[in-house]
Amino acid sequence: MEKFYNFANEFACTDGLSKQEWLKWRQKGVGGSDVASICGVNPWHSALALYYDKTEKVPELEAENLPAELGLFLEPFIAVKFEKWLRENEGIEVSVWKLPYILQHPTNKIALANLDGYFFHPLKNEEVIVEYKTTSVYNYENWVDENIPDYHYLQIQWYLYVTNCKTCYLACLIGNNKFVVTVIERNDEVIEQIIVKVNDFWNNFVEKKVPPAPDGSVSAKETLDLMYKNVEVGKEIVITKPNIEVCLKNIIHIKKEIKNLTGDLESFQQTIKAELGTAETARCGEWLITWKEQSRKEFLVKASKCRALRIKKV
Repeated sequence: MEKFYNFANEFACTDGLSKQEWLKWRQKGVGGSDVASICGVNPWHSALALYYDKTEKVPELEAENLPAELGLFLEPFIAVKFEKWLRENEGIEVSVWKLPYILQHPTNKIALANLDGYFFHPLKNEEVIVEYKTTSVYNYENWVDENIPDYHYLQIQWYLYVTNCKTCYLACLIGNNKFVVTVIERNDEVIEQIIVKVNDFWNNFVEKKVPPAPDGSVSAKETLDLMYKNVEVGKEIVITKPNIEVCLKNIIHIKKEIKNLTGDLESFQQTIKAELGTAETARCGEWLITWKEQSRKEFLVKASKCRALRIKKV
């Protein structure tokens, strides 16, 4: 396995590391799962949230993340399935090795990679990396016809950059009932774009301790609540930035629009309800309308029943 180690550096040994210790090492650079946040394609984690992760003290106890825990728990099973896939689809008998290190690019010191596995491909005559994923059956459409989500694609291109490898095998268990493998080749044009964005993020935000602008996502909202949770009672500031005044005007305008649109929506729905009367279902041209009774079980609120209006094309 010498080819692999002649390029990337062994930045930190992960054997025996606690989750908190591992996160502290990750604060020293940018890993594969960070790249999608920096590039703005991570639907769950914004660039602002990543900035907070890199600059704030690692919490002693992390919130429970069951999907992530399940993914780690299933990795050995996926590894066995992947080796079987290689035998059946490529006719090669190999063992996928786990790598107990965070790897570091030899010249770009902030470029880190935490691989799931790697092996020497006898037909390609080169080291290739392996990434394991688990996902819900509801995400099946994102994986058909050799497609993969953008955030995984960027993560893998980053790993190929850090390791100087040409190929990655992405093995995914979908909904615990379908197993797919996608072969991803190195794309140097994409890698060059990622490097520019990563260096900009690190040099202009993380190093300078300047948070990037929020992007309107739930992740950014939650991060702002964390960053500024301690209110200085009685403190008042004067804001002179023109863009903030524009934001204020837009907020007032949008709130008025929402109020008007909400009123219009309710009026249209009431008109349809009046037409249905006691009927549960109706058809109007290409539309199917239902106004059925639904029940809400008692838990934190009193149990109740009401009719819910649904409209869809048929």
